[in-house]
Amino acid sequence: DGIGEASMLGFDPIVASLLEEWGEAYLVGKDPMANELHWMRLYQDNIGRGGRLFSTALSGIDLALWDLRGKALGVPVYKLLGGPIRDKIRVYANGWYTTPGAPELNAEEAKRVVAMGYTAMKFDPYGHDSYYTITAEEAQLSEDRVAAVREAVGPDVDILVEVHAKFNVHTAIELGQRLEKYRPFWFEEPVSQENVSEMAQVRDHVRIPIATGERLYLKYPFYELVKAQAVDVLQPDICNAGGITELKKIAAIAESQHVSMAPHNTNAAVGTVASMHLDVAMPNFLIQEYHAEFYEPHYFEVFDGLPRQKDGYVELSEDAGFGLTLNEDVFNAHPYIPLGRGERGI
Repeated sequence: DGIGEASMLGFDPIVASLLEEWGEAYLVGKDPMANELHWMRLYQDNIGRGGRLFSTALSGIDLALWDLRGKALGVPVYKLLGGPIRDKIRVYANGWYTTPGAPELNAEEAKRVVAMGYTAMKFDPYGHDSYYTITAEEAQLSEDRVAAVREAVGPDVDILVEVHAKFNVHTAIELGQRLEKYRPFWFEEPVSQENVSEMAQVRDHVRIPIATGERLYLKYPFYELVKAQAVDVLQPDICNAGGITELKKIAAIAESQHVSMAPHNTNAAVGTVASMHLDVAMPNFLIQEYHAEFYEPHYFEVFDGLPRQKDGYVELSEDAGFGLTLNEDVFNAHPYIPLGRGERGI
């Protein structure tokens, strides 16, 4: 059997109902090797296509089909994607910090991340209460958080600054310029990801690479970002943007204009490992988001075969498919817990 993942914080039961309906109505009895055909039919034949719910369900099916194909052929999925370009995947830590936290607290947390072996880490220094604009006091406190983390980790560890699309273009430019001296690896989602012209304005005025894409779905909006020269790094999520089949196309669009790929990932084990199989075979891969060591301890027990981070990198095995085997006892011991739709995601 192939294993997929279709995670969507707060809406998983709705996605599950879509998967059940599509499986019964279309997939049963079809050739499991025809990934591209099934993707096209599920997309083109659906009048209501589009949106995150739709693309998340489509992603889950696509991942399961890639895993199934790899298992049937006895090879890891990355060998079906053109083979490995690199033998290990650089990862950055996320989920490690308190927000909003005092600068001193974030600095101590960052030191612990470095002690775990990471050479890159991401955090949002702006908290949850500032939208569109920010007070002078909060802007200074946010900068102090970045300064404290930079001092704590030294010049050789990469700091990735997350903004969660909070600000208008003028505020984003001001805040980005204030951070330039701390040499962030990137400035993520400084403005709403749908507003291509504003994203381009930020990129033109801030001397930090601009990353975005975690809340964009299917290839089409990514093309618009690349065409407008509004972005340096694309961040599609393999569980939301259309699965491996669609992320391959997004990566090709990005590569045509020398834009890097750094897949977004706040997913469970399957989405994380599926992203890594694509990373290994993707020419313009940059770095992979990695939460695993900051999740609940049973994360590493639900599946056998999960790769572990070492010295800021992850290596994949030669096992077939995604190389994962479900531990049903552990899985059943930790049933699904609904996330309230008012609760914040990552």
